[in-house]
Amino acid sequence: MLTLNHMPSRRDLPYLLTLLEDDSWIVRKHVSEALRSFGPKLAKVVSSYKYGMDPQCLEVLEEILDEIKEETFSSGWMNWLEISNTKLGLERAMINLSFLQFGEEAFQIELELDTLAEEFLLTSKDMSVDGLMKFIFEDKKFKSPGDRDQNHLHDSLLFTLRQRVGSQISLSCLIILLGWRIGLELHGIHIQGNFLPISFEGAKMQMYNTYNAGLPIKRSAALYIEEAFKRNCILPSEMRAEVHEIVSQILRNTIEFYHRRGKSDDANLYAERYNQLMDTLKARGMVE
Repeated sequence: MLTLNHMPSRRDLPYLLTLLEDDSWIVRKHVSEALRSFGPKLAKVVSSYKYGMDPQCLEVLEEILDEIKEETFSSGWMNWLEISNTKLGLERAMINLSFLQFGEEAFQIELELDTLAEEFLLTSKDMSVDGLMKFIFEDKKFKSPGDRDQNHLHDSLLFTLRQRVGSQISLSCLIILLGWRIGLELHGIHIQGNFLPISFEGAKMQMYNTYNAGLPIKRSAALYIEEAFKRNCILPSEMRAEVHEIVSQILRNTIEFYHRRGKSDDANLYAERYNQLMDTLKARGMVE
C-alpha cells in the first residue's frame, strides 16, 4: 500500500513509477504528488528509468516534468532584474530562458562558459577580441544556422553551446559572456534589424559579424551610424542593448516562431511571459 508518511527518496522511484497508471485514481494522485515533491531535480533522477518505462507511464511522467519545469520557471524567471552586474544578469537571464526548454540542464551554461574561457586562456596566443572570435568560430566551430533552418532554439544559449549553432543574439551573448570572463569589454547592439557584438572606444565603435565567422565589420560601414549619433548628442555606447531588451527580443522571436508553426498554445505561453516582463519593466520605469 502506498504511504506518504515520509518524503520519497531516490530508492522509492522504481516503485513510484510503476504506479503512474494504477487503476486507482487515489493512488495515481498520491504518486503524482510524491514525484512532484522532488521539484526541479526530478528530471535528473528519473532520466535513467525512462528507457524501460511503459509508454503510457512515460507520457504521464513527461506531463509531470513539464508542469514542474513551468512552475519553477514561473516562480522566479525574472530574478536577473535584481542583479546589478549586467554581465551576470545577462548570464542569469539566458540560463532562465534555456530552462523553459531544457530544464535543469540549463544550469550547465555557467560551467560550459567557464570551460570555454579556460581553454581560450590556455591555448590562444592572441587575447584580443579578434583572437576570441577566431577561437569561437574557427577553433570551436560555432556557426549561424542557414536561413531555412532557423528556429526558436537557436536563441537558447544552452542549445548554442551544445550544438555549436546559434542566432545572432545567442552567439553575441556567448561572445559577451566569454569576453567578460577573460577581461574583454563587449556588448550587444541592434543595428538595422541585426543584433551584433560590439566594442566601444570613445565615440568609435567596432562591430563584429557573427554570420561571417565573427570578422570585424569595416569601419566605413559604422561611420554614418556614429555621425547620426553625434548629431543627436548620443555616444554609441549609450545605444548598447540592455539585458531586458535582449530578453524581450528573444521572447518576441519565440512567439513569432510558434505563431508561424500554428502552435497557438506555445505562442500564448510565451506571450504571457512577455506581457509579464513588460508589466514589470513599466512598473520599474524601465520602459514606457
